[in-house]
Amino acid sequence: MAEARMEFDKIALGRKQVGPLHLRADDLREACSALPNLCDLEVSFARCPSTFNNKCIQEAFFYPNCRKMDRQEAYQNLDAIMFALHGIKLSSFKVDRLPLEVFRMPNHRSQWFAHAQSFHSLSSLNLTLDPSGLQGPTSAFRAVNGLGRILQLATNIKHLKLAFHPYSSEHSKFALSFRELFFGFTYTQLTDLMLEGVSCDEEDLKEFLGRHGSTLVRLRLGGRGLAKPFEASHGGIHLYEGTFRSLFTGLHKRLPKLERMHLEGIFDCEHQDLPSHESYNFYPLNDENWEELPKPGWVRSSRNTISSLPFEQYVLHGGTYPGKNALMQLDD
Repeated sequence: MAEARMEFDKIALGRKQVGPLHLRADDLREACSALPNLCDLEVSFARCPSTFNNKCIQEAFFYPNCRKMDRQEAYQNLDAIMFALHGIKLSSFKVDRLPLEVFRMPNHRSQWFAHAQSFHSLSSLNLTLDPSGLQGPTSAFRAVNGLGRILQLATNIKHLKLAFHPYSSEHSKFALSFRELFFGFTYTQLTDLMLEGVSCDEEDLKEFLGRHGSTLVRLRLGGRGLAKPFEASHGGIHLYEGTFRSLFTGLHKRLPKLERMHLEGIFDCEHQDLPSHESYNFYPLNDENWEELPKPGWVRSSRNTISSLPFEQYVLHGGTYPGKNALMQLDD
């Protein structure tokens, strides 16, 4: 611990001496312009920097409450990155922990709108958004509207991930309307989609997914979220209207080209007093590259954690809906 503190203080001092990224926006743009083969860019506020060699510091990044963020500086640094990417034809763009409120503030909104034209060349877009800085439904609506405008610039993407990680309330889900986000927009080449940590209306979600039925091959709903290493996954899906039985039955009919589906995290419905209520806790079977994973150590029957394979088989091939019978396969 003492060595970790010394190393952290040393690196923190170095960061102060160098200064924040946004103060060198022109240098960053010049550097990016000098890289003719630049096609993939990843920005992370959630991963341990490679310069940290201390095991204690590395492990601290597994715990969301240890990932402190200066939100004002993050807005400005992201603006600088967007400025640097102007005119560059990227293939993939990824941000882990993007403050969602950046899309409701006029000065930052305009920066993204002005310089995100390069998103037209993207084939992969991966955004993990933090809605913790939003204050009230009006703020959320404006932020979602701004995010939607950015997403619709990426007209040629094949792989899309939208995850919501609410750092202020790690177990909660972000209420999302796909109608307000996309206004009927369809990705004509989308083959892979991942949605994580959202609370939505079943019909709204089903309609959005159904619009991509002619191209969608792989679908991931839910994810790890902000779970600590010893916790079950947090990033599931919540339905404030509708049922999972109706959702999955609809997907079986509307996604004829689907080859793989994966569910992870807690899936539940709003109306817990109705007979149609469903609640499941899915553990991951494979990673985002569809590589098989060993069963996590936190899986046990006391948590009611189950495999999503019966639901995948139902959506792909039909048959008998697994429903609450899936709970019979609880792992010890």
